[in-house]
This record gives sequence, C-alpha cells and structure tokens, in this order.
Amino acid sequence: MYMVKGSFSAVTRLESALVIVVIILAILAGVGYWQAATVAPAITTSTQTIHHTITQTSTVTQTTTLAPGATATVTQTVTQPPTTLTATVTQTATSTVTTTVTAKEAALPPVIKIGVLMPLSGPLAGPGSGMALAAHVAAKQVNDTGGIAGRPIKLIVEDVAVDPKMASDAVQKLVEIDGVQVVIGPPTSAQVLSIAPYVNARKVVLITPSATSGQITELGDDYIFRTVASDRLQARAVSEYIKFMGFKRVALFVRNDAYGRGLASDIQAYVPDRVVKEGVVFYETGKSDYTTELQQIKASAPDAVFYATFVADGFVAFKQALTLGLDKIPSLAPQEERDISFYKDPLAAEFMVTTKMTGFAPVSLSGTPSYVRFAEAYKKIVGKEAGLYTGQTYDATMLAILAIAKAGVYEGPKIKEALQLVSQTYNGPAGYLAFDKNGDVTEISWEMWRAVKTPQGEYTFEVIGRFDPVQGIILTK
Repeated sequence: MYMVKGSFSAVTRLESALVIVVIILAILAGVGYWQAATVAPAITTSTQTIHHTITQTSTVTQTTTLAPGATATVTQTVTQPPTTLTATVTQTATSTVTTTVTAKEAALPPVIKIGVLMPLSGPLAGPGSGMALAAHVAAKQVNDTGGIAGRPIKLIVEDVAVDPKMASDAVQKLVEIDGVQVVIGPPTSAQVLSIAPYVNARKVVLITPSATSGQITELGDDYIFRTVASDRLQARAVSEYIKFMGFKRVALFVRNDAYGRGLASDIQAYVPDRVVKEGVVFYETGKSDYTTELQQIKASAPDAVFYATFVADGFVAFKQALTLGLDKIPSLAPQEERDISFYKDPLAAEFMVTTKMTGFAPVSLSGTPSYVRFAEAYKKIVGKEAGLYTGQTYDATMLAILAIAKAGVYEGPKIKEALQLVSQTYNGPAGYLAFDKNGDVTEISWEMWRAVKTPQGEYTFEVIGRFDPVQGIILTK
C-alpha cells in the first residue's frame, strides 16, 4: 500500500533537526512577515467653546485753566468692570496614520481547516482510528501553543473505509463545502489514485501517510505527497530477505487491488526466478472463506509465502491456513501485518508466530528520540499505544501545519511550495521525510520485525534487524 533511498545513519544524524525546524517555523507562524500599510487619511472635526474674561483699566488726563497764565493738570485712573467674551470655534484637522500589520494575519482565515480521510469502518477500521487520533495529537499540540499566528487548527475527519467512491465523495465535500485546501489521507493506494485527478485539478494539497503504490510516483510533479515509502523499496527489502534466507520457491497471497498487484509485480521484478507463478494469488477482500485460494498456494509447493492482507482478511486467512497445514511454511509480510490489531485474534496470531512471520516497516525506529517523544505524547493524549502508521499520520499533519505557517496564506499552490521546503529539514517519528519532486520521501531505512509470543503468553512483534538501501539486510537479533 504504502521509493526512497537513505540510510539508518542518515536518519540518526538528523534527530535534532525537528526541534530546530519546529522552533523556527513556530516563530514564523507567530510573528509573520512584517509589511507597512498606510491607512487612508482620517478627517477629524471638533467644536469647542472658548471663554475669555477681560479687565480693562484706562487713564484720563484733564488740563484745566485756572487763571490767565496758570494751569492745573489732573490725572484719573478708571478701572472698568470685568467683561467676559464667549466664542464658539470649529476646527477641522486631517491626519494620516501609518500602522504595521503582518502578512500572515491578513491572509490566513480565522480558523485553519485540515481535512482528514481515514478508514473508521471496514477492514482497516482498527489502524484507521489510531491514525485519525495521531492527526488529532499533532493538531492539539499546535493549538495548545497558540495555533498558527493565533488561528486554531480544525480537523474535519471523514470516514472513507477502503472504498474509492467514499474517498471521492468525501474529498469533494471537504473542498467544495468546507473549503479545505489541505487533506491528510486517504489510506489506500487505490483511493489516492482515484481522487488524484480531482485534487490536482483544484490545486489541493494531499498528504497520504499509508498509500505506497509505485503508481503514485508515476503521477509526477503534482499535489500528492506521502510520508511513507514507496512499495518499490519495500519490495526490494522483501526480495533481499528472500535471497538472504535462500528461499527458492516463494508464493504470494496478496490483495487484488492497486497495492497488492503493484507489490507483487515489484517483488517478481526483483526476484523473478524465485517466485512460483502458479503460487501467485490475488484474493478479493471481505470474504469469509479463502480455502480455495490457500489450497492453490499449498499446491504450488512453496518454501515461503508472502502474505499482504487487511486485518479482517488476515484473521480469516491465517486461521484457515493453520488448519490447512501452511503453518509449517515460513511466512513473509509487509508493514501492515506488524500492526497490533493483527495480534488480537489468538489463532491468527498463533499462525504468525508459528511461521515466524517476518516483514519490513519503514523507519518508525522505535528507539529514536523523535519516536519516543511522539509515542509518549500519543499515549498521554489518546490513552493508547501508538500503532501502525500513527507516526506517519502525525508527521503528515505536522508537515501540513508547518507548510501553512510558512506559506502565510491558505492557498494550495503556496502551501505546496512551502511543503517542499519545510520537509527538507523535518525529522519526525517516521524519520527524515524530505520530499522529492514527485512528493516521495527520499531517505528511509526499514525495520525488520518478526511475530513472537512473550513468556507471559502475549502475541506481539519484535525488531530483529533492518534493511538499509546501501548496506542491505542487517540482523541485530
């Protein structure tokens, strides 16, 4: 479902990059890009009454002739009573005010919407609900620190199961009714491929955390991004393990959809001489009986079987494989079968443990600081352990938030441009996620896991090594 080159050491060296980029972009989001704005001249008219009190003093000099040749001069000072003058004066003043605003505050909407397309029903409902909660964790962390330039982030979550038609209807609703410009999901490759023409035509950014088909890469430079590696690299990891273990006859039991067909094709391309043609089975999802398909697998006499199923399908197929005696043949799997949901059915889990089911999952690197911080936050906020694709969904959501903050406007083309930039220094729980021109991540290693049963009788998985695109298979346990 869900091409990428890189190394484990490259991921490790960049562990601190996330802290730096989040701080820098948080400052950008809070402060914005400053620009001066001149407001139109304001005219102010004021009327005031003025009171003046005047006191006037006058001096009068009078000359009187008393007799021939004699005069007398008399001087008098006269003070008049105070006089009060009242005048009403109207004044008009024109002023020009220059103020400073931020471009982000002027351009971003009051509430920033991000659409989320997840499988809340159907065969991926288990991991799907966990993925939706991972998006919630990212949004909550940002909202708790002020949002983007003071604007809160609102997630609009739509259930799309694994149905392309549901995905199509949901994305149209998000774009045309809710006005969304960024979408997280949908989960499957078939859904992404079905809605790609729509989101590209409307310039809406889409970041899928789990769709891995190589056909998505072939869409080219568009609005589709993903925080998970292409199937072509996963197929390479599986093929390298087939050669590492010396398997000569490998059968494939995979879903009959874009993901399953693409993954099977890629494995056959890498190890064409080791895949038994009569043992390649594309099954239909949602059935209650896979006996016929599994008997075809058994009849091909494989020395290993690669299973790629949904959780519900896996429960049915693994229990029936157990009764058919396929538990004596080693099993391989992609990243999906590592999800904790697969271990909830005891019989299905027993089959996985008995066959020493081994698979590969992109990065998630459980012990790295980035993943540990995410897992702790997820458990604190959600109350559950982080599961399949939760790290990738968290990263997809956080990258979308950072891109919106960097763009400063809620417009698809600007957000797409910013997303390419912020991804170059982003290092989250799913690893270093720099996007190439096709929207694929370019530096990813793979954990190698195996199904196990603990001494306490619990079914789970353990990490036993990794696949590095440069170094190949590396066993650590």
